Amino acid sequence: MTKKRGLSRRDFLKLVGTSVVAASASGVLQACGGAEKVTLTLAIQAFAHDAMKPVIEAWEAKTGHTVVLESGPTTGQEMMTKYAPAFQSETSPVDVLSLDDVSGPAFSRAGWLEPLDDVIPAETWGDFPPSFLPPVDEDPFHSYEGKRYRVPHEFAVGYFWHRTDWFEDQNIEVPATWDEFVEVGKHFTSGDVWGTTEGMKKPALTFVYIAYLAASAGGKVFDFDEGTAVALQYAYDMLYTHKIMSETVLTQDYTQQNDLYMKDRVAMMRQWPYFWGVSRDNTDWYAEGKADITLPPAGPAGAKSWWGGWGFSLPKFSEKMDAAKDLIAWVSNNENAPILAEGQSWFVMPRTSILDVMKGGLVPYMGLYSESNALVPRPYHPKQADAETIVDDVSQLYLTKQLSLNEALQQGKDLMAALG
Repeated sequence: MTKKRGLSRRDFLKLVGTSVVAASASGVLQACGGAEKVTLTLAIQAFAHDAMKPVIEAWEAKTGHTVVLESGPTTGQEMMTKYAPAFQSETSPVDVLSLDDVSGPAFSRAGWLEPLDDVIPAETWGDFPPSFLPPVDEDPFHSYEGKRYRVPHEFAVGYFWHRTDWFEDQNIEVPATWDEFVEVGKHFTSGDVWGTTEGMKKPALTFVYIAYLAASAGGKVFDFDEGTAVALQYAYDMLYTHKIMSETVLTQDYTQQNDLYMKDRVAMMRQWPYFWGVSRDNTDWYAEGKADITLPPAGPAGAKSWWGGWGFSLPKFSEKMDAAKDLIAWVSNNENAPILAEGQSWFVMPRTSILDVMKGGLVPYMGLYSESNALVPRPYHPKQADAETIVDDVSQLYLTKQLSLNEALQQGKDLMAALG
């Protein structure tokens, strides 16, 4: 977990000065002298508030405005429940909002968000690698009809974790392909130790893993296409043919997955970046080489892993839009992104400004995945939650031997067609 860093008075003044100069040069921030001072509400998950405060305080000092940090929802469903009624009545209780991958597209398509094309400057968008943020017409999680509605502030990718200490002790190379992954998994599987593990408990977690495998198989998981068939077959074979993964993964959550790994019962696995902190915070267990990251084993389409995350957006119905635009440009600019990242690992992203400042922790691996073209966007569907549930249900039926592969693929296609 990234260590929080205090902000001295000298750093604070330096931050204000450098950020104002940079923002003024880009033409994004407007002079606020003589303008009416307002109070804005920025909604973001509570654990991120401490990291936000130095950046917010600098903006308040520059503009004279005030920002109230509100505890935002933690899931897309909670987001819809909390804010959709107000947006439907064309009002907004917040002025800047942190949105997830599910609620973001839903809100933009409902016409409830303000476009960011004239708000976020080109140098901010240019801070993201091309593989991370595709052109606007190819990135439905952040854009709609050629306009961007969300600027990412969080990056989540399924990393490939492994026991370097075990591999070195037995003079075995870390697997670089799916075939090698199976062979290495067989080598380590013995007694109560497994080659690999996963959390595939419903709801949602089966989708995560099958989408991960489908990325390396070249599949479009919501199409239940040939690449998805390859991914499903590979998962099935790990469970039943090669037996390098326990059948208990089908009812296992991430906490159980991590616990299994940290009980020295797993050689390698896919897991989200937060395991970096989980593993290293377990001081009674952790030692160098026990939880390392490298590129995922390459399937038919290469070494791939899908990414998703959260981003800042502007509710269309804010009554303080000018100040809100100024604020969202400020908290997402290239000067403040590293400050947020150093304050909370949730803000660590493969942005050039962050990679230039932060050299340790997860940052080198984010750079590795980006530079190796290993990142693919999260699978998208206009009815995202429903589509992910279909993948969950059908995949589980196949992986518990209730359907054949062909039956599962056909059922998936039929259900997706009915979803529309």
